[in-house]
Amino acid sequence: MKHIFSEENRFKLMVKVEMEICEAQEKLHIIPPGAAKLLKQAEEQHKIKLERAKEIERETKHDVMAMVRAIGEAVPEAGAYIHVGATSQDINDTVTAVQLRDFLPYLFQDLIEVQTALMEVVKKHAGTVMLGRTHGQHASPITFGLKMSVFLSEIDRHLERLMESSRRFVVGKFMGPVGTGGFLGSKSMEVQAALMKKLQINAEENPTQLVNRDRYLEFLSIIALITVTLEKFATEIRNLQRPEIMEVAEAFDEKNQVGSSAMPSKTNPVDSENVCSLARFIRSLIVPEYESSIQWHERDLTNSASERFVLPYSCILIDHICRKSANIIKNLKVYPERMKSNLDSDPLAMSEAIVRFIWNKGASRQDAHEVTRKAAMLAINTNASFVDSLRDSLSKMKLSSEGLSDAFNPELFLGVSSGICSDTVERTLKIRRAAEKFLEEKGWRTI
Repeated sequence: MKHIFSEENRFKLMVKVEMEICEAQEKLHIIPPGAAKLLKQAEEQHKIKLERAKEIERETKHDVMAMVRAIGEAVPEAGAYIHVGATSQDINDTVTAVQLRDFLPYLFQDLIEVQTALMEVVKKHAGTVMLGRTHGQHASPITFGLKMSVFLSEIDRHLERLMESSRRFVVGKFMGPVGTGGFLGSKSMEVQAALMKKLQINAEENPTQLVNRDRYLEFLSIIALITVTLEKFATEIRNLQRPEIMEVAEAFDEKNQVGSSAMPSKTNPVDSENVCSLARFIRSLIVPEYESSIQWHERDLTNSASERFVLPYSCILIDHICRKSANIIKNLKVYPERMKSNLDSDPLAMSEAIVRFIWNKGASRQDAHEVTRKAAMLAINTNASFVDSLRDSLSKMKLSSEGLSDAFNPELFLGVSSGICSDTVERTLKIRRAAEKFLEEKGWRTI
């Protein structure tokens, strides 16, 4: 990730884009042949140097013009044919598209790694019963596999979003300083088409001096959505690892890892906390891009400085927390006995099942709800037996309490949890195959 967004790699890609522009223009007989070959030779021989471009930039105060002059110095025979018909953002935005093109296979790989880890948990724990929780309170039983299937399905949708939208944000341009292609006229479209095809990216249909920034905002929105899923998952782990719950826990290297400099007993969920912290920072990076997208006329420079941070940091850090999340999932400690114990300790968690039981005995749904509610409130406020209160109420309603004990069995009140888990895994495998085919068809690979 750091290589893709490094200063050295960006400079190398800028030179490559200039070289590809020359090659396209040679084939279209806009410039005489030879410049592209000379550029390629000079680049391979490391004659075009970032250090020299930076020296020139200190004088010119313009990074792209400094690069153009550095090329001209290194390859004087081709200097007259560099940057013909181009403006700085033709180079900058096209390079950004190439960087995003190179980044995406890694993001796909990261999400598939998270998918794989979650899928194994869903399959293994499709029937592992635990308390559901709403509002931080005990709710009807669910399974741990069902809980994890929620996060898995979100990862699936993120892959679908990337496949659907990448055509809109992996986009460059070659239309000059105001988007008209005025310098080369109709030839601009031909150069642009050849350039984008060679670079395996799309072209901006309605450029100004810039590729339109709604495209970057869409990309950053998907990144932000991925961080939401990862933080939701990490927050769930942090909560379930609380000592009073302790149903799951991060792996902890008991031999070497230290939880606290003051309290040696601590085994904190530090990786999950790290994911949450960085997820919040990544989401914050979309804000300056929203502001930068509002340009004066065909372009101003208010986007330039912030985007040098926003896009690289978002990509590098989302890669980091995806990989960290996958590692958390792969090594997660799950405690089914503690899940069962927590569930068994609170018969009130089965109140929905009790409503169903009384309704099946012939009471209206509303009456069944009210009888159960009153019995629950009595148990909470007086420590009276919830079961005994229910039996008394059923007797007064002239309803049999036969089978009431089964209504307290969480295994019998899981609905279609197992089916949802199976369907999610099946859908995940289908989406993964689609993602792998997508990358193959695009020709996008890790570098």
